[in-house]
Amino acid sequence: MHRSKISASLLALAFLMAGAAFGQADFSKYVALGDSLTAGFSSGSINANFQNSSYPALLAKQFGISGFQQPLVSPPGLPPILALQRLVPTPVIGPSAATGGVPTNLTLPRPYDNMAVPGATVHDLLTKLRSTSATDPTDLILRQLGFTQLAQGLSLHPTFVTLWIGNNDALGSATAGTDQLLTPTASFEADYRAIAGAIAASGAKMAFGNIPDVTTIPFVTTLTRFIPNPATGQPAVIAGNFVPLLGPDGPLQPGDFVLLTATSELAVGRGIPVALGGSGVPLSNSVVLNASEAANVRARVNAYNAIIQAVANERGAALVDANAALTELATTGVDIGGITYTSAFLKGGAFSYDGVHPTKFGYAFLANLFIDSINKKFGTTVGEVNLFPFVFGSSSASSSAQASFNESEIGAPFVFTEEARVNLLRSLGVPQAYIDGTPTPAPRPRRPVHGPHR
Repeated sequence: MHRSKISASLLALAFLMAGAAFGQADFSKYVALGDSLTAGFSSGSINANFQNSSYPALLAKQFGISGFQQPLVSPPGLPPILALQRLVPTPVIGPSAATGGVPTNLTLPRPYDNMAVPGATVHDLLTKLRSTSATDPTDLILRQLGFTQLAQGLSLHPTFVTLWIGNNDALGSATAGTDQLLTPTASFEADYRAIAGAIAASGAKMAFGNIPDVTTIPFVTTLTRFIPNPATGQPAVIAGNFVPLLGPDGPLQPGDFVLLTATSELAVGRGIPVALGGSGVPLSNSVVLNASEAANVRARVNAYNAIIQAVANERGAALVDANAALTELATTGVDIGGITYTSAFLKGGAFSYDGVHPTKFGYAFLANLFIDSINKKFGTTVGEVNLFPFVFGSSSASSSAQASFNESEIGAPFVFTEEARVNLLRSLGVPQAYIDGTPTPAPRPRRPVHGPHR
């Protein structure tokens, strides 16, 4: 009996020494798969200052993992991070520098632990091997090794995988002012099930993130559909009424959204009748998401999330309800340390200068959502990320760029430059034809490409 107890103790010790294991999950080898939200993309850029606060990097730290590798890019990032270029007379938000940063660990002799590719769709994660344009960041992460994001991630033999993919299957379409780029539900389901099946076959435990309602993010909600007051950016009262802006199909109607990228057009009078001091030229279709398009996007996101929920249940994965969390930010806000964070552009503290991706605080908040869901599902005891430095600032968690998100002097109106628009839409995987305003039918899906799980 005594010898049996000793053997059991040695086995337990060996198990603990093998890696960070808590409850029913083993985090000794953690791999993150996904898109820009997993990559730590912020303010329109892949930038080490924000990558180091990506939710996977924060999770790895809480898991007790050292040497977690990401495709880091030196400041000002690729493309250059968005910043406040000018404050007066009108605030202008655009790229901070003429040239971008450079990769700092491109020669890592193995795949990265954070394999997320900005702009990736569900199908891309399963099939894409290399960049399709000079601005496509795929080669930065996949490095033309001949294997997909999924295959490279699984080649590391992970014990735990986070999967947050599908955002661009809806987001890319909405930010381009259309519902024509939405991934068909059947295609989404087939690809998502294939990805989850491959991860499950590897033996790794999983946590999935669902897809936020893209009509709640500041990129979509910040601007009014009415002619704005030049001093405040709020709807101007003209002859006792709010006057709608001119859209591609006439005066904008209830439920129509004016996208953040419309600011450069509004600055030259587009969307405003000549009688009211404007050019009389309607806003471009690419900067307006009309009510019908918005409804179609919401319905598709709901369908995607139902699939993610079903697959999570089938595969025993933890599910992070990012949709509910971001809706809370957009409605009631979230109180942290006596500070209320919201989805308000520039002032809310949770979203960066591109109106789509989180700030460092936003990523820390997301990391805790993952931790809470993982602990609940697997009975683990992973500690939450300390939000104090992200709320109140510290040399390790804050920067001048982070602090500027809360600058009270920045207000409407402001201009989101054309260069900023182009860079952001490219990062979301929007086809160049839609960026140029000359859309063509989307390419047909490719067959999945499978690589060895080395």
